[in-house]
Amino acid sequence: MKIENAKLSQYNEVKQFLEDAYGSSRESFPQRWPQFWKKEYADFRNVLLVRDNNIIVSLVRIFPLTFQLKDVTIKSAGIGNVATLYPHRGKGYMSKLLNEALLQIKKDKIPISILWGDRHRYGFFGYEKCGSCVKLSVNARGINKLGIKPAEAERFFGDKTILEKIINLYNSNSYKRERTIKDFETIYFKRGVATYYTIKNQGFAYVTLPSTESSGGGALYEFGGNPELLLGLLQNLSVRFGQNSFIFTYPNLIEIPDVILNSASSWSAHNMCDLKIIDLKETLNLFMRQTDVSFPDGEEITFTIKDKESVTVYKTDGTVYVEGKKGKNEIILSEQDMVRLLFGLTFWAPNNIDTPTKRLLQRFLPFSFFVWPTDTV
Repeated sequence: MKIENAKLSQYNEVKQFLEDAYGSSRESFPQRWPQFWKKEYADFRNVLLVRDNNIIVSLVRIFPLTFQLKDVTIKSAGIGNVATLYPHRGKGYMSKLLNEALLQIKKDKIPISILWGDRHRYGFFGYEKCGSCVKLSVNARGINKLGIKPAEAERFFGDKTILEKIINLYNSNSYKRERTIKDFETIYFKRGVATYYTIKNQGFAYVTLPSTESSGGGALYEFGGNPELLLGLLQNLSVRFGQNSFIFTYPNLIEIPDVILNSASSWSAHNMCDLKIIDLKETLNLFMRQTDVSFPDGEEITFTIKDKESVTVYKTDGTVYVEGKKGKNEIILSEQDMVRLLFGLTFWAPNNIDTPTKRLLQRFLPFSFFVWPTDTV
């Protein structure tokens, strides 16, 4: 079995293979994910495939993603478009493609990989559920109780002044993906979404949500701006389209403005995606530098992925050091358990860890990780 890197000249062949494998409509990929699938964005070095009788039968794509998480820049490799034609499933093609993709990610010196998929399917490769988000259900009654009136809603059709306001708001978030201006334009015009905004005095708010021909109900893909104006905007859209309830997604409770939290009828915490640690040392080196990470001075701890690398973290005279070696207080975990420890929804540690070490871990774990719905692959 030979694994190939696709060529841009094979764009239509690859696109039609995915439409066949997923049973999706023609042109669905460039229409639903134009920021990744428009021909000018298609980096086909990151499309790996297998052929049988010169026909593509299995494929996986790597999506390089750079995130700003608090004040730290994190490079990640998203995995998507995992597909095998129905008659060729069960032959081991996908396992070989995923292992090859992970080798390529490691060669490119990317410390983590993320995807959105079934835990049992991808756990075999070291992926585990990670990160956290808070989902709030806000309905018209909750907004009315706060005395907020509907705000005038304008549809965003590309006005450059409005786009600049949206870009500034998105980039003011503590958690975001690095985007080009073309990325922003493409995301807000893709099929299946609609973006609305409102301006009042010096205030501004916007929201991107499913368009009326799409599924997804009141899920808010992206939003920003003055929180009261934002709720007023939703009041308008609620009356206009008969959508009574909306779902906000935030990184955590701290990020939620009081007025929006007070308008919510309920909220719940969820995992964000699935994550695999490619380079433990670089992962710890980056995430230990997030502003909300508090590692005590004079302490030391060693993280070891079973049968793989060991990394020691210690702090001396106010400086945190991350070194690829074994040291004190070693914790040995499987790949999945290491993800659960470092990036879990809430703090978790195995029962065999002694109490002082567990208390130390609780001082700075889990690390924060969040991706906006508009940035998923």
